[in-house]
Amino acid sequence: MKFSYLPSSWLIFTLYSLVAFVLYRRLSAWLHYRSVVRKNGCQAIPNYPHKDPVFGLDLFLSYKKAFEERRFLDLTQRLFQKYGKTFETNGMGVRVIKTMDPEITKYVHATYFDHFGVEKLRSGVEHLWGDGITVVEGDKWATRRKLIKPSFDVVHIANLENRGLGRHVGRLMDLIPQDASAVDLMPLFKRLSLDTASEFIFGKSMDALRSPDSHKEFLDAYFYAQRGTAVRLMLGPKLRFLHRDPRWWKDCDTVNSFIDKHVDDALTRRAQDKPAGLEGRKDQFHLVDEMAKATQDRLTLRFQMQNVFTPAHDGAAVTLSNALFHLSRNPKVWSKLRAEILPTKDSTMTYDLLKTYQYLKNTIRETHRVTPLSTLISRECMDEVVFPSGGGKDGTAPLYIRKGDIVEMNFRCTLRDKTYWGDDADEFRPERWDDLRPMWEYTPFGGGPRICLGFRLVFAEVAYTMATILREFERIESRDDRPWTEETRATFSNLNGCKVALFPAKSAV
Repeated sequence: MKFSYLPSSWLIFTLYSLVAFVLYRRLSAWLHYRSVVRKNGCQAIPNYPHKDPVFGLDLFLSYKKAFEERRFLDLTQRLFQKYGKTFETNGMGVRVIKTMDPEITKYVHATYFDHFGVEKLRSGVEHLWGDGITVVEGDKWATRRKLIKPSFDVVHIANLENRGLGRHVGRLMDLIPQDASAVDLMPLFKRLSLDTASEFIFGKSMDALRSPDSHKEFLDAYFYAQRGTAVRLMLGPKLRFLHRDPRWWKDCDTVNSFIDKHVDDALTRRAQDKPAGLEGRKDQFHLVDEMAKATQDRLTLRFQMQNVFTPAHDGAAVTLSNALFHLSRNPKVWSKLRAEILPTKDSTMTYDLLKTYQYLKNTIRETHRVTPLSTLISRECMDEVVFPSGGGKDGTAPLYIRKGDIVEMNFRCTLRDKTYWGDDADEFRPERWDDLRPMWEYTPFGGGPRICLGFRLVFAEVAYTMATILREFERIESRDDRPWTEETRATFSNLNGCKVALFPAKSAV
């Protein structure tokens, strides 16, 4: 009896100690929370009324249903209209702060940049993105950015022939009907961007504009892998196990094998001191070869290329498709663009010339505003912080962000906020940029130290292509009455493409 009693006593003592410890930790955390809130005058934000207060699965299922029905963007906008610009939800036991407040975006991206990270939130996609610049933080992120940033300096972006823009856009123009018949421009823009991105990054074009079946196996795998990655990111770390699609793993392997071949070629050129590009021209600049000078680690190069290839291709193709979609429904904007560009119709297209087209720049900005490439971005708080504003029902009081909290910033809703953009915020109107100079109200490429490095690359390709089309075609008409409908991969694009008719100018016939 004596020997059986002792273990029972120790077990009870251990259990009570564990409970006491948990209660002590929770009480200490609560007292600390109350102290910080009281000291800084922080106020609570509206709370989403979960039916499942433990895990918040009710809201997750609503998002999942909306995602499948292609109305995810509208659902998020309705939630902000109902609960305010900043409100709190439960994401599998984690406090998730959803916001469309540009001040909070500024705090997370810039003011308190060091307090927020992405690694845990983007875990689970390593098979495709590895430890590339978009999925790491801290010193590793700084090293990756230092490795890539010089390649996106203006001096290289301004050299339009690095991507063979003139040659590839010329091929694009040959594929656009000259008889005003209907054409879906989205597939053509995707093929264009594949060619320019592959030439800039790998030193060799994929020649997608020469044949719609060029690299079909890779492209099919690439698009499916990107969509699966978006699903895994939406599920988050705790629900990612629900994504058990074997095709995703297979297609990720196909994508990685394609990029590995280009990496191996670059490493071979590096070892043999051979230049890349067409006919080995030394005046051409290509990302993989530049990075191979800094590191010869095969996996590092693979994942860096993957992290750059996606935005370099998707960014320009989706922006062009969205821009022409809007222009086909706004003939006055098209006419105004033509009036701006035609006086320099016979001038050589250069980066400096493109920057002089103010209305074209405003049209591209408006495209990103109404139909941004990305709809939201999340950051995890790694060290507690008090924001000067964002708290309370009106967002003017200080807001306490605890370690482990997730801040989810919704760019699309910010970009359509009528309190800043006006009552016509949902409309496509480039003229609004004549009077507005937004700061953190306009962040289609993010902001702060982690701002997308490829935004100038996207502008150059989009502006060059649009200006070329505008020089040759007098007007554009829509051939699809359906509204813009979300299609989700790593970016948001129009499910129905960009079906239009382009009418050649009389002088061009």
